[in-house]
Amino acid sequence: MTELELRDLRKTYRSRGRPAVDAVRGIDLALHSGELLGLLGPSGCGKSTTLRMIAGLETVTGGDILVGGASVVDRPAQRRNIGVAFENYALYPPLTVAENLAFGLKARRGRDRKDVDRRVAEIADRVDLTGILDARPAGLSSGQKQRVSLARALVREPDVLLLDEPLSHLDAAQRDTTRRELKRIQRDLGHTTILVTHDQEEALSLADRIAVMKDGVIQQLGTPYEIYDSPANLFVADFVGEPAINLLPGIADPDGHARLSRSVRIALPVPVAVADGREVVVGIRPEDLHLTGDGGLPARVVAHEPLLEAGIATLALDGVERPLVVLTDPEVRLAHDERVRVTADPDHTHVFDAETGDSLR
Repeated sequence: MTELELRDLRKTYRSRGRPAVDAVRGIDLALHSGELLGLLGPSGCGKSTTLRMIAGLETVTGGDILVGGASVVDRPAQRRNIGVAFENYALYPPLTVAENLAFGLKARRGRDRKDVDRRVAEIADRVDLTGILDARPAGLSSGQKQRVSLARALVREPDVLLLDEPLSHLDAAQRDTTRRELKRIQRDLGHTTILVTHDQEEALSLADRIAVMKDGVIQQLGTPYEIYDSPANLFVADFVGEPAINLLPGIADPDGHARLSRSVRIALPVPVAVADGREVVVGIRPEDLHLTGDGGLPARVVAHEPLLEAGIATLALDGVERPLVVLTDPEVRLAHDERVRVTADPDHTHVFDAETGDSLR
């Protein structure tokens, strides 16, 4: 198995008459052998540029890329032994599935026909393509095309596997099935893998660790649980989670509360010591809020969506401009303008500096 390391990796685009654009601004990452890391972020954050630099499809402005302890920055893409499954599949339409899988192997010296056929059959069996090896891409479903793209990357026996938005073109049912298959295949074969995605569910369910990117910088690196339960800043908190976290501006009081309005105060986590009068943003995930009969904060129901697994209630707190979203039990029914009370557990409440956005926990 092979380790992958990025050291102060940077990419700046320059064009005549235009200001330089820093797409990647000094990334440091070390992947353990066999690890699957999710590179998660919105469009334009630099995640695909990072993937292309690792693959050798984009020149590096600064920094280093090490595979198995050896730098590959000066090697062309074909000499890096890195497999890439592209978002758009990039299959050759005139070739059959078997010919698509064999194409890269046949270009390598020293691989005889029998060896190529054996390797193609082995990977096709792993990725459940044996029954369509004679088909051409035009006759395949989106899910089958994605499996062919993955198999073509795997057939080379790569040191590192790169997956660029692998599930983005699939419908919901295909995504669920392919995601489970992808995780099984990666675990079985043990490739060190980077998954580039803007889909948080994809990253949270597949990755051993996640690097959340924004503006060419890694905002937080950690396990899915760390990213979700202990976001490092407002961006990570807001980007990860569905429904999105409630973010409520407030002013810190000296007794461990934050004032959200004249009449609404909320307890802050006990380990947090915030100076009196400091502007903060209180973050509470919808599943950490609970409707209660007594106590709690008084609120008015703006809307309620009774879904199968849980309901989504939108509430208005007295004097607070931003609405509060709460997950409710599926059997709960709430009427428009109904008065309710809602509580939050301080242990599951986040607090951020309003100016810097950094977590104060």
